[in-house]
Amino acid sequence: MSAPAVLIATAKVRPGEEDAFAAWQVYHNAAVAKFPGFVSSDILPPGAAGSNEWTIVLNFQTPDQLTVWQKSAERAALLAEALPFFEGGNLGEAMNVGGAGEAPGTTVTEVILSKIKPGMDDVYREWAVRIQQAQSKYPGYRGMYLQPPTTGKDGHWTTLVRYDTAEHLEGWMAAPERAELLRESKAFIESEELMRLATSFPGWVPVDPVTGKGPPDWKTALLVLLGLFPTVMLEMRFLSPVLAGLGLHASLATFIGNAGSVAITSFITMPLCVRWFGWWLFPADDAEKATVTARGVAILVGLFTIEIAVLWRLLPG
Repeated sequence: MSAPAVLIATAKVRPGEEDAFAAWQVYHNAAVAKFPGFVSSDILPPGAAGSNEWTIVLNFQTPDQLTVWQKSAERAALLAEALPFFEGGNLGEAMNVGGAGEAPGTTVTEVILSKIKPGMDDVYREWAVRIQQAQSKYPGYRGMYLQPPTTGKDGHWTTLVRYDTAEHLEGWMAAPERAELLRESKAFIESEELMRLATSFPGWVPVDPVTGKGPPDWKTALLVLLGLFPTVMLEMRFLSPVLAGLGLHASLATFIGNAGSVAITSFITMPLCVRWFGWWLFPADDAEKATVTARGVAILVGLFTIEIAVLWRLLPG
């Protein structure tokens, strides 16, 4: 199975053309969202004072699907349209990764699940660009991740708003400018749920008692995958047919499946993985850290291979 693929592009926006760039983002996001394999878009503001360079991150399920977008006439037309208000940048560097892109340095994330009224997706996209521009002006902003629904018309849009500290995030959440934008959104957002994350994997891994810090996120992600993959495969093989036979709505059936996966991951697989791989998450000897890390990765690759081989015929190809 191919690893997910990410396209990272930069755009230097000419002074005074920020509104044009915002409008272009709406067209761009609507166009790329229609391509097979599209997962999410992530637009990061300039990282330094006085900079005009924005970063655009596009996540696709496979490199081949990303290539289709890169070579498409729609993308070429969008780039041609943007040339008058760009003064430089990079059209994009594609890479394969173990998961969706995430901006480094994030410490506090607000997760927002939004259910959009029927037929209002384009209006929501335009509004999302405007609220992203507004929040980017506040101290500590680290970017916004926007993912469209993956389960059809009953799905939710997922937004991750990232700031460097809880205080800076609260500054934006309590801002009158945000309150005004939220009042406007009532016309097209049916409901929203908010959740605060202080780390990428809250509650699943301990912190190092010496440093007070958790392990690298990529290590935790690999352990999550180790336990989650067989859980999901078994649910798809045995639980999904039962739920389908009961005639449950897809939204409810998906919720039940996800609830089971989260429970098993939180209370069974992750505690076991953290216990078994504690030596790898927190190497005791700094001098041997690279060796320990490499040994742990090799063991995990072997375990992933065994899982795939054992579950290969569990579902029809």
